Amino acid sequence: MIRRWCGDLALGVRLALGGGGARTALVRLALTAAGVGLGVAVLLTAASVPHLLGARDDRAAARTAIEDGPPVAGVDPVHVVERTDEFRGRGLQGYLVQQTGPHAPALPGVERLPEMGEAVLSPALADLLASPEGEQLRPRFPQWVIGTIGEAGLTGPNELYFYVGSTTAAAQPNAAAVSRFGGEPVHRGLTALELLLVVLGATTCLVPVFVFVVTSTRLAAASRDRCLAALRLVGADRGQVGRIAAGEALLGSFAGLVVGAALFLLVRALVPMITVSAFRGGIFGGDVVPDWRLGVPAVVLLPVLACLAALFALRRVVIEPLGVVRRGGQVKRTLWWRLLPAVVGGVLLAARWETAAADAGDTAVITGVVLILMAVPLVLPWLVERIAARLRGGSPAWLLAVRRLQLDGASAARLVSGIAVVLAGSIALQGVYARAESDQPGPADTRVLASNFASNLTEVQAFTAALHDLPGARDAPVKTGGRLVDAAGAETTLEFGTCAELRAKGAPGDCRDGDVFAVGTPAPDAHHPAPGDRLWFLGARRADPDVPPQWTIPVDRFRTVPGHPAGLLVTPAAMSTATAVGLTSTATIPAADPDLVEQVRNAVGQLGWNGIVYSLGTERDGTFALIARVLSVGSILVLLLAAGSLMIAAWEQLRERRRSLAALMANGVGRGVLARSLLWQMVIPVAVAVVVAVAAGLGLDWLLLTLVVHRTMVVDVSTILVLTATAAIAVLGVTAVTLPALWRSTSLENLREE
Repeated sequence: MIRRWCGDLALGVRLALGGGGARTALVRLALTAAGVGLGVAVLLTAASVPHLLGARDDRAAARTAIEDGPPVAGVDPVHVVERTDEFRGRGLQGYLVQQTGPHAPALPGVERLPEMGEAVLSPALADLLASPEGEQLRPRFPQWVIGTIGEAGLTGPNELYFYVGSTTAAAQPNAAAVSRFGGEPVHRGLTALELLLVVLGATTCLVPVFVFVVTSTRLAAASRDRCLAALRLVGADRGQVGRIAAGEALLGSFAGLVVGAALFLLVRALVPMITVSAFRGGIFGGDVVPDWRLGVPAVVLLPVLACLAALFALRRVVIEPLGVVRRGGQVKRTLWWRLLPAVVGGVLLAARWETAAADAGDTAVITGVVLILMAVPLVLPWLVERIAARLRGGSPAWLLAVRRLQLDGASAARLVSGIAVVLAGSIALQGVYARAESDQPGPADTRVLASNFASNLTEVQAFTAALHDLPGARDAPVKTGGRLVDAAGAETTLEFGTCAELRAKGAPGDCRDGDVFAVGTPAPDAHHPAPGDRLWFLGARRADPDVPPQWTIPVDRFRTVPGHPAGLLVTPAAMSTATAVGLTSTATIPAADPDLVEQVRNAVGQLGWNGIVYSLGTERDGTFALIARVLSVGSILVLLLAAGSLMIAAWEQLRERRRSLAALMANGVGRGVLARSLLWQMVIPVAVAVVVAVAAGLGLDWLLLTLVVHRTMVVDVSTILVLTATAAIAVLGVTAVTLPALWRSTSLENLREE
């Protein structure tokens, strides 16, 4: 029995290579391989996401400074300050480093840590600085570049990352002494809406892939059916015919695996070229590695699915020798079982009504979404046939199209089912996205917050002068302060400025330059300032406990005044006796002009990367931005996949119908009529698919938001119109691409018999 089954499968393979004419068989094999190959490529790419994210997180953790770790024998600690910046919407980050000896801790991807006046940059940052686009960025990096960061020290090939040598890093307030780099990856948990976005987006992208795989195994079905009917004529029973058909589909599936693997390798080669900022520095091709726990089942499932689809398609095809259903009477389709998945999916989602929104990604929700989306391609054939049966009258092109749909409306519905699933999922996805977008913090007034650490009073003045030289920041107030510590370790805050600036903090009206004021009563464990106290700035004492006191409170110009909060108010002349300072200056600048943001960053960057600039009111959560961008790109790719499947299937139908089209041409039907007929044959099913997709998308959106994450639903009409227009453009594009094939199919040479 096993030998007989293997023989039937082998015969199916031979028919796939040469049955019904070598050219026809090879075309059929190529179409099936293309369909399965696209599905394999998408699934392998999707199965690579866990490894991709894990590899990025591991490399990001490997370069993280371990601030609280114990000293490492033989390693000289390095003082580091993390810096996060931005340039034209792209993230820019790195470390200021100050070495304490020749044996610095190892950093992944870096051969040698930079000294003062040196820098190590990522390849993308070095290329950007060398290009005309990086002209505004160059003032921030006047250092000598001694090398580039290797792949082990970057999350992606396009990441803008740096290490800059410094002599003041140790004294800065947020500095840390580090003896080693490398920690555990940190993952921010997803909110319920973000998790729902991931679930819905992945389902929307993957369901059309399976629909396309099933459709691709039924391409060129007419020529295959004739071969199978001929086998019945020479004595093959229905079981043998099914195994032969399965063998043919199996060969197409294996060819599709090869095609899919090649496309997947092409994806790996192309992904490093992605420069979108939301992808956080891009993706290394080596990170795109399928998880075998996901990839192997997916790869095994596709050939099995293709064989089952081929067997299912034959359930009513071969009835008698040389008798094919498409030449016989139509079978009336039933509706109840086609609606069953949608009903079951709705029940599963409704069951989450009493469940917390944090469980939005559990198995019941995922299964419910899959079932509702899978109901779309099941309902479409029934609905297209019912609508086509009621269409009457019209132009010759309309009549030809309607008659064709009446004879085989199910095939036309299957062609557009992928687009319908993508459209339904995209509508639901956009609804959830809009809801999640509204949950993000609302935009505040756009402004720039600039800060800079100064180790002497000259640097304080340089920061103020650099900001006030900018056209949009001449009147921006600059606040300067720091923290002082006494010999016992008790701390106090310090506010530094002119008398005019300090009066707003509690300085009396008779303030003169050189005065020092102790405001309020400090806490019991804080330093209580007194004339003659010898103090250190906190960062300097932390960096070097043996450093001598840096400042002594003047004896003759010290006064105590009431106020809150407690601290010291110091005028510039009173600080002139300090051997060194550790002061941080900050300024808030309204930034109506985007160029001003870059100008402020350059002004602060030229002071030695001792400061940082934030653009407030425009910041977005990185995880949410990444999810939104990935899903948008995925939806576009799947829509292109659906349009590609529609185009392949349209080409196959034209090839199958070339004799009838040539006969119509010979009888006086113009090519323009045939072209318009082809357009109507796509427009009618697509119109039905759009209606079904909009209804399914809105219904799924309501179920997910209302029953799963407990949010109100808002219908975005403009988004629905855009998505519908996209589907219409896809149909017009496919029609335009298939016109050359139509001209070839109407050639009178197709009527010739050998």
